[in-house]
Amino acid sequence: MKQSVEAPQRVFLFVLSFAGFASLVPQGALAQQLVQQYFPVDVPGFAPDFSASVVNRLTTQNQAQGINVGSFVVRPSASQSFGYNSSTLGLPGTGSSSESTSAAIGVKSNWGRDSLGASVSVADQRYLDIPIASFTNWNAALGGAVALGRDSLSLGYSHLALHLSATDLGVFGVTTPAPYNVNVVRLAYNSTFGRFSVTPGFEYQDFSFGTSSGQTDINYHSLSHQLESGSLQTRYQLSTGNAVVAILRGSTAQFTRVPGTSPNNYDDIEAFIGLDFRADALVQYRVLVGGEHRKFSSAGFVSASTPTAEIDAVWTPTRLDTVTASLFRRLDDPESPFARNQTISFGSLQYDHELRQNLYFRLTGTLGATDSQSNVVGQQNNGQTQYKAGASGTWLVNRHMSTSLSYSYNHSHSSSNVSPLENVSAFGTTLNSFTSHTVSISVSLFE
Repeated sequence: MKQSVEAPQRVFLFVLSFAGFASLVPQGALAQQLVQQYFPVDVPGFAPDFSASVVNRLTTQNQAQGINVGSFVVRPSASQSFGYNSSTLGLPGTGSSSESTSAAIGVKSNWGRDSLGASVSVADQRYLDIPIASFTNWNAALGGAVALGRDSLSLGYSHLALHLSATDLGVFGVTTPAPYNVNVVRLAYNSTFGRFSVTPGFEYQDFSFGTSSGQTDINYHSLSHQLESGSLQTRYQLSTGNAVVAILRGSTAQFTRVPGTSPNNYDDIEAFIGLDFRADALVQYRVLVGGEHRKFSSAGFVSASTPTAEIDAVWTPTRLDTVTASLFRRLDDPESPFARNQTISFGSLQYDHELRQNLYFRLTGTLGATDSQSNVVGQQNNGQTQYKAGASGTWLVNRHMSTSLSYSYNHSHSSSNVSPLENVSAFGTTLNSFTSHTVSISVSLFE
């Protein structure tokens, strides 16, 4: 009886805390798949990355204690880097030296059961020789979770101010960075019945695209849309850390209506089933396979269906080596004013090696391909293939400082005949492919 009285009190306190913190977070003042890269991994309500690499182990071992403020831990950090990018805009003649500055602060409770956290970060990218390629991204997030007996309730909110880049996978018709804002709200309730658990969830996303700057200002407002998603996830625990997972998700999107064009509004349903095995220290993996179907409200737009999958695996043959692999295929919202949606297939492979204490080396390789449906009836789709490779070395100097040197290679080929919307004659002829080389050295400070 006592538990039934305390549970509503915890919910009430959780809501009050959420409202209090929300008043402190600035309000208002990639596209869809890129957004996932910016979700905070240390804020309740946002799932952490699937990884168990030697880098994470070294970082955890050397992590600073943070600043204790009452029952909260505050973790500030900052980073400064300098380098060179041979193709900042994916066009000839756009090589530039670069300067990157970033800072972040995170706050998280150290309560016994319930949790509350918030984070704010900003990253400024300057290209000294091509100023119009420069941009600033920032995001703020707030989330919390409350235990309700065997169940749990989590709620998270995130605001992101990002930019589309001409060198991003699946982006057509963009030259200079195109700004967009995203507001995301996630709500989930987990109920456990022995080995079986059920998690219904809801997510709201609001994408608002602005105007890029350059020789010609271009408005990308046609990409703005709202997306509501409801999901149901079930897990059956086969053994500790190992489970069978099934996910069903339905979504509906409403795009901004542009005069003279049909909106990209659609209804979408997707289903997955698979395994989530994390008990083994040598190999951990998550495999989800399924399908997705998207139907557009406009009669002139053809429906889209595709098999979908998500595979993540971590192999740790020794304490000094980790191989991380990831693969996914799915439908995404358009990242170009010339497309309705696009199918993305993406795979990555990463190798981490601890050379010596507090010094590690990383090799990465990725392959991505997109097929974007044209929003003009009868016009062929736009396709792109992109290869990336990179190497980096990082030295964890102490608990409060690290330094790194990195190199990356990016080659992209497009089958699209879409030219950038801006007048780019100052940079030469627009090509369907580009190759870029990037090198940088950075220093990071954290508490």
